Amino acid sequence: MRTNLNCMAHNCAFNKLGSCYASHIKVEGFDATVTPETYCDSFRNRHAFNLSNYSGELGLTNTQNISCSATNCLYNINGGCNATNVEINSENATCETFRLG
Repeated sequence: MRTNLNCMAHNCAFNKLGSCYASHIKVEGFDATVTPETYCDSFRNRHAFNLSNYSGELGLTNTQNISCSATNCLYNINGGCNATNVEINSENATCETFRLG
């Protein structure tokens, strides 16, 4: 199954081969003006987070399943993400798609 959300945060518990299975993610960065000021708030370190104890819904995540608080982002429309494709960074789970708008 294809998705338009590419997760490079391979140490995230919800990441499976570059796809996110959190069902819904939240990108934070209320006053962000650059990418490093954003982050995926749904990121859970796979070594510290046990999915077998997770009570939330699991499913493939697409951009329409992203809540975004980065109000300065060009793609943020009323708290949702309007980008065609989104990439989450591998090092610190920042939103690489963020564009100041």
